[in-house]
Amino acid sequence: MSSTNGLSRERVLAVALVLGLASLAFPLVAQETGSISGTLLDADGVPLPGVAVTVDGSLIPATTKHSQANGVYRFPTIPPAQDYTLTFQLDGFQEVVYDGLIVQVGGNIQINVSMMPAGVSELVLVSGESPLIDVKKIGTGNNVTEQYMQSIPSARDPWAMLEHTSGVQVSKQNVGGSGSGTQSGFVANGTKFRDTVWTYDGADVSGLFGYSDMYYDFDAFEEISITTGGNDPSVQTGGIRINFVTRRGGNAWRGSTRFYVTDSALQSNTVTDPETGDPVGNYTEDELFPGYVGDSIDNIKDWGAEVGGPALRDRLFAWGAFGRQDIKTFVGTTPSNVQINNWHAKANWHVNDKAVANFTFVNSTKTEQGRGAGVRRPLATTQEQSLTTPVYTGKFQYAFNDNNYLEVTVSNIPELLVVEPSGGRDVQATYDLIRGIWGQTYFFFDLTDDSWNGRVDGNSYLAGVTDHEIKYGYSFRKRHVTLRDGMPQGAVAVFELRQPSEAWLIQDGVDNVEGAQHGLYLGDTVSTGRMTLNLGVRYDHQTSRSLPSAVPAHPTAPEVFPGNSFPGYDTGYAWNSLSPRLGITYDLSGDARTVLRLSAARYYSRMDASEFHRTNTTSRRELDFTWDDINGNGAVDLGETGDAIWISSGWDPSNPSAPSANVINETSPPWTNEVIAGVEREISRSFAIGANLIYRRHGNFTWAPRAGEDDPSFWRQVTQNIAGYGELTVYEPVGPRARYTIYKQRLNFRQPYAGMELFLNKRFSDGWMASASFNFGQLTNRYAGAGAFTDPTNIERLDDRPEAYGSRFGYWGASRWYFKSSAMYQLPAGFSVAGYFQVREGNVNPESVRSNRRANGAFNAIVLVEDFGETRLPTYWNLDLRAEKTFDLADRGRVHVIVDAFNVTNNDTILGRDNLLNSPTYGRINKLLQGRTIRFGLRLVLR
Repeated sequence: MSSTNGLSRERVLAVALVLGLASLAFPLVAQETGSISGTLLDADGVPLPGVAVTVDGSLIPATTKHSQANGVYRFPTIPPAQDYTLTFQLDGFQEVVYDGLIVQVGGNIQINVSMMPAGVSELVLVSGESPLIDVKKIGTGNNVTEQYMQSIPSARDPWAMLEHTSGVQVSKQNVGGSGSGTQSGFVANGTKFRDTVWTYDGADVSGLFGYSDMYYDFDAFEEISITTGGNDPSVQTGGIRINFVTRRGGNAWRGSTRFYVTDSALQSNTVTDPETGDPVGNYTEDELFPGYVGDSIDNIKDWGAEVGGPALRDRLFAWGAFGRQDIKTFVGTTPSNVQINNWHAKANWHVNDKAVANFTFVNSTKTEQGRGAGVRRPLATTQEQSLTTPVYTGKFQYAFNDNNYLEVTVSNIPELLVVEPSGGRDVQATYDLIRGIWGQTYFFFDLTDDSWNGRVDGNSYLAGVTDHEIKYGYSFRKRHVTLRDGMPQGAVAVFELRQPSEAWLIQDGVDNVEGAQHGLYLGDTVSTGRMTLNLGVRYDHQTSRSLPSAVPAHPTAPEVFPGNSFPGYDTGYAWNSLSPRLGITYDLSGDARTVLRLSAARYYSRMDASEFHRTNTTSRRELDFTWDDINGNGAVDLGETGDAIWISSGWDPSNPSAPSANVINETSPPWTNEVIAGVEREISRSFAIGANLIYRRHGNFTWAPRAGEDDPSFWRQVTQNIAGYGELTVYEPVGPRARYTIYKQRLNFRQPYAGMELFLNKRFSDGWMASASFNFGQLTNRYAGAGAFTDPTNIERLDDRPEAYGSRFGYWGASRWYFKSSAMYQLPAGFSVAGYFQVREGNVNPESVRSNRRANGAFNAIVLVEDFGETRLPTYWNLDLRAEKTFDLADRGRVHVIVDAFNVTNNDTILGRDNLLNSPTYGRINKLLQGRTIRFGLRLVLR
């Protein structure tokens, strides 16, 4: 890639976003259900076998099992809901009934009962006694219930729920849903963004770098499980897991519909008055980036409906839904319009008492006009996007007996993505090298992505002196991706201070890749007394290969970039990894009210389907020249280019049809080591507090530097005189740069993290609920020697400094501390109020200087003049509030009338500022938090 700052980052972003969809994400145990278990004893503490235990709820037919010889009973697959009843019956003993039990995704509700002999009272009724603490849980994170999603003000998308989760930092601030048309980046307590996993009713919809393959209908969810650490052996990576479980039909018909609207008439301005253009708030015109008028909402509508019920009582349940978001915003003065549609259909067939068959279909579509709009991307350089993601998932569950359970899941996701430049393909793009502003048009790409996932998961229970719950499984994933991307007319006219400077000639890229993954895991949850021990191991085998592809000749420079074809290539290499897991919980109080936790694990990263795709001769190529606009038309024409100043790697301009010289070495996957120690205390059955100490260390990264450039002796230190700044020390190559790369392990580079989190959780009861968390920690970069870096220019400023995501136009993810809280309180007469508050350290915004062009094709460098992380944007904080009135429709349902206010205090917090000291826009604000925004909502819930 060219070191040219504007284009190189845009290239990386475009290719990463597209090839990200080509990633080979690992299959994950769906965990669409929770479980109920416990031990039954008599008055003397002797286990009671043969007790009839019946579980019943709105989403399942009543099911009865009998306790075993050791008094243990188990219901391993219970859908998430809040209305379960558990009944215990045995001749000669009082009948015991627990009602109002709450089951969450991936959670275990443990109900231990001492049954008394039958006496005066033949029935013991216990209400609302679901334990808040899961004594077997070792992971960190949050289960976002349907009640939370519908009660707390938010942007109504999954990325907003991530923002509400303890430890998670997101890349953007989504005021009132204005940012819901694009995905947000996120990390949690030192996790890696690329290791994120998304699953949707058992289907893996993960993409590269943490992106999801689809967009979502917020009202389709029964629950969202977000795990930030302590993953069990069914999971390969150590990143955040986002697991969606949609609603389902039950024995009673239920449904809902909603309509939300947000309009510009109900939004305050923090930058300029849209009618006069005059600055408002705290910043003058001289402090703002030229032309920056702030971002705003034009109009947002969110509506849809869902319904489910029995097609055949106790046997066949059906559910369906439709949701649409129509998001019209202005990024500055540029309109950005997004339409998101989701259709759902689900069937759950209880074949008999042992077998259940499930089918889920969702078709997610997104269209967008004005994609990428911003202060550096005017209207012509935005893009028009069309994304279609159908997901087909079939599942069969079979219980051989009370102790052995098996589940088979198969899913297919054929995806189509098309991105067209708004300026068209018949003009050349322009680029302002100093200010980073694009003009006239931008990149295009087309993607097809077909993935198949298969998984077999089993669960067996063994009783003895200690109890063993054994989980095991096999997973398979195959993904085939084709991609074509490029720049209109194959050229970019580059200007520096409005003067012609460089010509970037770019040939279209065509890629055709395939990846496969096989995984095996085995885990044992050993329960003995107050202690639970989780032991596990996972094995993964991952491969990728290149398939044949062809690219046409360059439209204006066919002699430089002739048409080319590639026969495909399979290195024969594979990533094989063995991953151990250990977790211990200890019931300190003896009544499951105070639990100590410790987990240790090694995780391995997923292989991208393009991991070994380095020798393709039809991938995008580039040759950059000095340029003089002789005819003054502002476009690159033949005869106007001068000396070659940069050549992309992997090809020889003197023999462009020759095979690629790039070298692919055998590697092993990047790993993450993790240790988490925590304590959780249940104050009451609805209120708990806790703390975690978290340590992570990432290593064994792979990369593909140009040959020799990771050797410090390849670079020499020079001093440049920078106009408008003065003397600047940089490094440049001692000789010509190699035209090929070497793919290999990245030596002597590590990323450690140490942090802590405090949290509290008040489940809804007595008319209110609340949650809060405080996190402190820092992920850092450690460069320990040769092989850890190439250009040494900034290494001293980056070593042992925060890891952040982004570029000089904005960094995120490196806040060392952050606090967030939410609450809802019911008032008399059907009124309720709710709020969400967060505050965090500002994002990194380092002072830097753009160097002059360096010798031997190293191009310019962005040089830090201070340690990375020293300068930050102001502390960010925000408050959202809700007022709601509920009208009961007798016993048929409810109507909710909702008013949400986002950024209630109308903060104009700085979110972006130019930090390049020798830029004419240095110090100018290019991003402010959007102003106060009001949203009205109406929900009808039928039961």
